[in-house]
Amino acid sequence: MLVIFDCDGVLVDSEPLAAAVFSAELARLGLTMSGDECYREFHGHSLAYCFDWIERKFDCRLPDAFAAQLSAATDNTFSRKLQAVPGVEAVIKELERRHISYCVASNGGHKKIANSLATTGLVRYFNRDKGNCFSVDDVATGKPAPDLFLYAAESMGVPPAFTTVIEDSAAGVRAAKRAGMELFVYDPMENFAAETGLRRFFQMQDLLAQLLPRGC
Repeated sequence: MLVIFDCDGVLVDSEPLAAAVFSAELARLGLTMSGDECYREFHGHSLAYCFDWIERKFDCRLPDAFAAQLSAATDNTFSRKLQAVPGVEAVIKELERRHISYCVASNGGHKKIANSLATTGLVRYFNRDKGNCFSVDDVATGKPAPDLFLYAAESMGVPPAFTTVIEDSAAGVRAAKRAGMELFVYDPMENFAAETGLRRFFQMQDLLAQLLPRGC
C-alpha cells in the first residue's frame, strides 16, 4: 500500500497565505484579484496554469521577473507564518508504525516543496534523499492530469490500484480519479459539499479510521 499526500493544504496550511501573497503581488502590477479569488481560481494548480489564466483573463503579459518576485514574497511569508496542517504529523507517524509507504506529490516546484516542509518540520518525513518527494518539475503535465500521481507510484514501486491519494483541490481530485487510485478528500472548509460520491474528512485525526481497516 502507498499513501500519496498533496503538499499545499494537506501537509502544510499554505493555501490562504499563498493566495494572499498572490493577490498582493498582482496588485503591484495593477491587476486586481482578491485573496479569495486567487484561492478559488488557482487552488491546486501549477504556476504555469495560474500565469496562463491571468494573462488570458487580463489580456496582458506578466513580466519575466514576476515568477521570481512571487516566489520571494511567498518564501518570506511562509518563513514567518507557515504551519503544518494540525494532526498530519500524527497520521504520518502512524503510517510509519504500520510500515505503510508514503510520499508527497505536489503541483509546486521542488524548491517550494522543500522550503515548506523545512519550515514546518515535515522535511524529516519527505525529502528527495528519501526518494519520496515528487513535484510537477518531474513530469510534463501537472494535475489535473494523472501523470504526477502515476510517476510517484511507479517510483515508489506500487501499482495504482494499491495507492491512496489524500487531496484537497479539484485539480488533485481529478488527477487521482484519472490515475485510477483510491481517493480521500481533506475538506475542512466543505468546498466539496455539493459533490457526491467523494470520501471526505474534515480533520486529520479522522483520516486513519477511514484509511486503514480496523485492526490493520
